[in-house]
Amino acid sequence: MSRCLVTGGLGFIGGAVVKALKNRQHDVEVFDIVRGQDVRDPVLVRSAVEEADVVFDCSGKLGSAETFAAIQETLQVNIFGTLNVLEACREFNVPMIYMSLKNEWYNPYMISKHAGNDLCMMYHEYLGTHTCVIRGLNAYGPGQHWGAVRKMIPTFIVQALRGSNLHVYGDGLQIVDLLYVDDLAEIMIRAWECQAYGQEIDGGTGIPRLVVDVADTIIDLAASCSMIEYVPMRPGEPDRAVALADPTKALQLLDFYPETTLEEGLRRTIEWYTLHWMEMER
Repeated sequence: MSRCLVTGGLGFIGGAVVKALKNRQHDVEVFDIVRGQDVRDPVLVRSAVEEADVVFDCSGKLGSAETFAAIQETLQVNIFGTLNVLEACREFNVPMIYMSLKNEWYNPYMISKHAGNDLCMMYHEYLGTHTCVIRGLNAYGPGQHWGAVRKMIPTFIVQALRGSNLHVYGDGLQIVDLLYVDDLAEIMIRAWECQAYGQEIDGGTGIPRLVVDVADTIIDLAASCSMIEYVPMRPGEPDRAVALADPTKALQLLDFYPETTLEEGLRRTIEWYTLHWMEMER
């Protein structure tokens, strides 16, 4: 049994990592802003990392368009917060698995997470810190918040359950790669178990999906009367974006390919929101 620290452990992806680690009987400590623990505070970070055998860094200020209203805070959390975790890991010789992004778009969120990605590689290459970067695609699943930060799957599902139009940005021909959150957590944990340090590994299926097709699938699975409504693109997102994983490394290095089909994952997610979406609006 290992002592595992999960930063952002009360969030969507971090929570899935926490659950999967506990299922493996590990001792898990959560470090999260909700508990008053801020990765921008190097003293708090150092104290938490000192007792850990491994750190899963899932912390971050989220949102593609939303972070334009908080550029400085986004950079402070996602760059300098990551730097604090890396410095503590270097001091105490603790390996770190970092949750990054595959998308390369010009918004504060993406830019800052890619900077964190590069810092991890620098610390591994030149400073002797064992790091591995998991470049996640579009993770989805039960429990994902949908209000303040507009994530595609929870937003579409709630709109479908309400019977309101599903708002598709642009022409809906953007290509996305949808990964069930439990599969993403499995990739992160296997990266540590397999000691895949110094690697950047895509967390995705490699299966392309058009956004408009995903919207249609959710309408069908939710048995909704909703229609698709095309709306203008948001800032920080390309008109015809392509966000697609190459699952080769995950298969070769971790012996893992995502197990949850899109239809099964969406069914589970829709079932969860059917029970909980109204209470989340309060």
